[in-house]
Amino acid sequence: MTNSKTSPFSQRPHAPVRVGLVGVTGYGSAYFEALTRLVDLGRVAWGAVTIINPKDTVEQIAFFQERNVPIFGDYLEMLEEGQELIDWVCIPTGIGWHTQMVVESLARGYQVTVEKPLAPTLQDVATIQAAEKRSGIGISVGFQYAYQQETWDIKERLLSGEIGKVERIDCLALWPRMRSYYARNKWSGRLHDGRSWILDSPLHNALCHLINLILFWSGKERGKEADIVRLQAEAYRSKPIESYDTVRSVATMDSGIEAAVVLSHSTCQRYDPEIRIRGEKGEIFWRFIGDYEVEVDGVRRSYPKLDQISVRDHMFDNVLDRIEGKSARICTSDLARGTVKWVNTVHDTAEIQEIPPAYRKAVCDEAGEVVDTVCDLEYFALRSFYERKSFQELGAPWAVEPSVADTSDYEAFLGRFCADAQRGKAARKLAK
Repeated sequence: MTNSKTSPFSQRPHAPVRVGLVGVTGYGSAYFEALTRLVDLGRVAWGAVTIINPKDTVEQIAFFQERNVPIFGDYLEMLEEGQELIDWVCIPTGIGWHTQMVVESLARGYQVTVEKPLAPTLQDVATIQAAEKRSGIGISVGFQYAYQQETWDIKERLLSGEIGKVERIDCLALWPRMRSYYARNKWSGRLHDGRSWILDSPLHNALCHLINLILFWSGKERGKEADIVRLQAEAYRSKPIESYDTVRSVATMDSGIEAAVVLSHSTCQRYDPEIRIRGEKGEIFWRFIGDYEVEVDGVRRSYPKLDQISVRDHMFDNVLDRIEGKSARICTSDLARGTVKWVNTVHDTAEIQEIPPAYRKAVCDEAGEVVDTVCDLEYFALRSFYERKSFQELGAPWAVEPSVADTSDYEAFLGRFCADAQRGKAARKLAK
């Protein structure tokens, strides 16, 4: 469960573990809440915090000042001056900062937890893993479902042959995202921010947990994920962003399993994530909300799953257990790499297709929030999920034939269809 060339710690910290948090807004607020719980339990102590937007974080600054916790305006200052203050660094920042912050933290001997996805590109993953090897410290990645007992229970059921040989995996998630979602920071919807690749998309941000689970469950060994050897992809854009907001991809694994995934932020209706694993003797159903189910020989049974808040807390409990030298389930860089490969391959395989205006519609809710949608996308997405067909095969008027790539030797992101973004020529302004 750890990177094969590292251990989870170079020198085990004494309890309570002192934490340094990089950012307290955006998803950083979730880390703040989770770590505050651990502080209240006496397992963690606040060591330091980096806050770069003081005008927007008056309450958070007051919180740390009341507790005499050092506040830094730059993460490098925190890492340098925090040598006697910090054991563990948590990085819930934008995708483009992950690589640099992880590497800088490892170079100073800190334990590291970085939010998902691990990094923008496979080259970045290689850089992180080289830093792990140099430091002797294995990082943890915020794919929170990878830490859950039910995730590992499903893997055991598959390896034991409970549903027979796995024939296929199907996944669907339709999460509408408003214009305000893309306006919340400077990197949302971006391919490149002028400094780093981002490759933000449903596949590489909000819904990448699903890819991480599919790769893990498709792996031939208990603690390993599968490798993609072939990928079919089609990607579409209906919003005023650089990246895509709707994607269908079909991955063939080295384990022989084929997984078809349909994701979108451009529907009117929400359809929470669902993964169906079909075997010769039965099926396993995993859903974002509620229990997971196993059906064998026509008999279906339910098994409990943690709620969303408990899932996050359980992840931090496992990470802290591992830092303290205890046995724990951890999402390592090895178990997070495949998601990056999947994302990179989509971008290097399928050119993003602009949905024609005739098939787009801006919808405004009661709160005045606007979401740019694709007409009848729910219909085509659900049919694609159940019938396992491409959007073009189903007759979507805006669809193109999917592109296919052999990925067995794919080791580095090429930016094949993203060159304009890297040069700054594809930047788009959100519609007003």
